[in-house]
Amino acid sequence: MVIVWVPELEQLLRESRHLPALLERFLARAAGTRLEPESALARLVCSLDLAAGPLSRMADSGDDAGTGGSVWLRADPVSLRPDLGAVWLEPGAGLKQAAREALISAFAGEGLALDFPDPRRGYIRLEKIPECRFHPPWLLSGQSLDHVLPSGAEAGRWGRLLNESQVILHQYGQGEPGHAGSLWFWGAGSLPARQQAQVRISHLDGTSPELIGLARWLSLSHSPALPKSAVADCSLVEWPADQGATADDNLERLSRWLQPLWHGLRRFSLDTLELASRERCWRLSPAGSWRLWQRRFEFAA
Repeated sequence: MVIVWVPELEQLLRESRHLPALLERFLARAAGTRLEPESALARLVCSLDLAAGPLSRMADSGDDAGTGGSVWLRADPVSLRPDLGAVWLEPGAGLKQAAREALISAFAGEGLALDFPDPRRGYIRLEKIPECRFHPPWLLSGQSLDHVLPSGAEAGRWGRLLNESQVILHQYGQGEPGHAGSLWFWGAGSLPARQQAQVRISHLDGTSPELIGLARWLSLSHSPALPKSAVADCSLVEWPADQGATADDNLERLSRWLQPLWHGLRRFSLDTLELASRERCWRLSPAGSWRLWQRRFEFAA
């Protein structure tokens, strides 16, 4: 079995004007199942719904984030882009050391232990998961701040902390275009006992912190590079889209990369091929790949 993990696949399919023939045949013949977007990768690897916070914490700091049932909440820097009608969010910003130190001090005054093992990712260690709904960063791009604020019983506290982080970052000159203007909370959770995991693969290829954390937590082999030739059996491969390319160009490139796996599946040398996004997984067997009458794929959002 090989799993190809394309986090942005749903968006690429929505934006695409024309599907490459190989990709359309695969999707038309495969069985699709829904995934929980915030825990899709963990579900594919070990059949558990695991939060991003403790997984990426293991990747960033080397901590055994599951010890003692610790709850980790991500507190990542994001850019703010105000206009006349709203404030728009963009993930992926970083923080200078002075700004990080100021935020750590301010949160300590609130009784919260914040740290930044990576300038792009912050963490707060908590005793329990907040009674609050947070939005993950991949939903932020191009979104108005008002539409994605925390909601729930503890929304007031976490909304206030967002505002305080914005004030601090403005004071440290981080509010300039392209720089972080706020922290963003998401991915709260803890890890269960490893014995609960039903591991489906033995090797991971990719660079996302959650993927690296899964490899460490489950003691799986890992490589950061996308395989250029043969993909090992019992592997999950993270296929990164080119953010500067169109959806059609990305899907054409994905189709070319999938070609050896497709041929292996049809020769029965690969028992299963899965193509997954954050929202869905399409699973195809060798016999299914020969359903020649199934040629058309209609994407349902």
